[in-house]
Amino acid sequence: ESLRQQRAYNIVRDRYKKYGDDGVFNLTGLIRAFPFEEGDADAMRSYVHFIARSEGELEPLAISRMGGKAEKHDGFLATRITAATLATMLTVLKPGDRVVSLVAADRSHPSVRQGVVVAQGTFEEFTSIDAFEAAVAAGAAPRAIVVTTISPSKNHLPRSFVERAASAARKRGALVILDDAHMAARISLYDEPGGLELADADIAVWSMDKHLGGPRSGFVAGKRDLVRAVKARALALGVEAQLGQYIAAAHAVAAFDPEPIREAARMSVQIRDALQDAAEGKIYLAGAGIAVSGEDFLELALRKTNHDKTSIVPIEAVAFASMRILEEFGGVMIPAVGMPGAACTFRVMCYPDGARFGLKRVVDAWHTGMNELVAALDEPERIGGTLLQDHGV
Repeated sequence: ESLRQQRAYNIVRDRYKKYGDDGVFNLTGLIRAFPFEEGDADAMRSYVHFIARSEGELEPLAISRMGGKAEKHDGFLATRITAATLATMLTVLKPGDRVVSLVAADRSHPSVRQGVVVAQGTFEEFTSIDAFEAAVAAGAAPRAIVVTTISPSKNHLPRSFVERAASAARKRGALVILDDAHMAARISLYDEPGGLELADADIAVWSMDKHLGGPRSGFVAGKRDLVRAVKARALALGVEAQLGQYIAAAHAVAAFDPEPIREAARMSVQIRDALQDAAEGKIYLAGAGIAVSGEDFLELALRKTNHDKTSIVPIEAVAFASMRILEEFGGVMIPAVGMPGAACTFRVMCYPDGARFGLKRVVDAWHTGMNELVAALDEPERIGGTLLQDHGV
């Protein structure tokens, strides 16, 4: 998967050299930018200059946006959501502690399970709120629950389910931890409060780069004493954000505007409607984008060939189609450029560049990706060559 990612990066570079901005379109929903402003360079000359200039702008901005209160909550910025989750689990768990996870569909972010494993806890996960409540009520009381508000496959967990999960946890004395990485999209599209206000979470984590114009880093916020302990562990692990991330994140939070996300969501409805017949009803709205599960995407291709099986697996299918779309149209999608372990879905996120890419090009790209996959189902070497061409495969 890492080699596949590098292959996609090389295509992006080549297209940008040839066509400039007209050759690449960000259809990932991720920004990962550093929005610096005039005067920031002075603060970045050294950490001493940063200290002299900074007055802790980010923490109150982010906590307020998350629905927190200055007298009750604290927060800090970690290098990544993964780092934030790891520091949290290593702080709140002892070996053998039980963690129960609720996610709308598919699975939680890999860092949730990995954090529990590193802390030597036990991990159980459910996609049904009823099954989750039953599990929390049975057996040893969990030390914590983790609720993922929007899954990696972009399935949204309704507010009522989050509140039920939190209520079940509190009956057993468990901490309530929200993986609210996609909070910017959630509060923009679903008329829900920020992560700290939602179910009065003990800890919530928010990504600065998902539908938000900041760097790839994670803001951890929650009950004051608890978060200060997590911050101390993060400092010991060396995963606290560095000054450039801090400055950029503060600007991104201050500039947050939900309207472009809502515009992208409206375009997503148009895309779904235009492609739903071709997709045999398998497309679902992924917030500000559309998605098809990897299993469904591969099944659609198989039906077009009258095959009932192939040696190609779903993650290869969506990655191959996305890579061909990148090569032909410049559409940058997660299955092509995403990190190892990314959710196995074919998805087109309309934020930030959906409007620039255009509805017609999205439709054309879908058909190109699907038709190319159909033609390659009996040629696994072609799949491998497209995904790993720069590495001699």
